[in-house]
Amino acid sequence: MQGINMQAINRLGRVVLLLGMTAMTGCLFTVDSDRDTGDSQWSDHQVARIEPGQTTESWVRTTFGEPERRTEYEDGSTVWHYENTSRVDTEVGLFLLFHIDVESREEQHLAVEMKNGVVSDYWVENRRH
Repeated sequence: MQGINMQAINRLGRVVLLLGMTAMTGCLFTVDSDRDTGDSQWSDHQVARIEPGQTTESWVRTTFGEPERRTEYEDGSTVWHYENTSRVDTEVGLFLLFHIDVESREEQHLAVEMKNGVVSDYWVENRRH
């Protein structure tokens, strides 16, 4: 009778040990990612609404606000510059063995060229650091 109880206890111990090890595997490897959008001045949806030859300087100012800077050219055109920045912080770790923290920064530059109060061209540049 004692042999049967010892076998049952042994099996129960193995099951508990196996369940415990399985539950802990979720804690062994971790990945965490955070995104900080910073001071976004515009969205892709807003930029898609710009129509060269149609969109007015007033609409651009109302939609995007005052530009961060302006560049004026001899031909009378002016380029308004806007910036969007975001930071992504990703952490990867293996329990007690290593931990890596990777940070990347993404910048988007919107340039809107205007002549005689109407948008003549625009472009977006993406930079990743």
